Amino acid sequence: MITKLSLILSLLGIITLLILANITEPEQINIKDITIKNLNKKAKIQGEVVRIKSYEKSNFQIIKLKDSSGEIEITTNKILDLKNNQELIIIGRITQYKNSLQIQAEKIMQG
Repeated sequence: MITKLSLILSLLGIITLLILANITEPEQINIKDITIKNLNKKAKIQGEVVRIKSYEKSNFQIIKLKDSSGEIEITTNKILDLKNNQELIIIGRITQYKNSLQIQAEKIMQG
């Protein structure tokens, strides 16, 4: 009886932690602070759009974002209606492509 109760409570605790990990936002950081040590971690950045490349056939977009500390490319699997100089807040996972760090966007908001 106590074993089953312990197992149920443990599973509920693990499920709660997984849910909280998915709904909590990471702390906002500067682009210059993103390093290889952050690979596969979530990040939140805010910056200005400086370049947009859209690939309509594959429904893919690359956005170059800059803040006062640097620039980084953001990838998204949606074609968004964005403009240069637009302020955005990005939450996503830090990835690496061809020795460059980028952020795979999970959430994009107006800044």
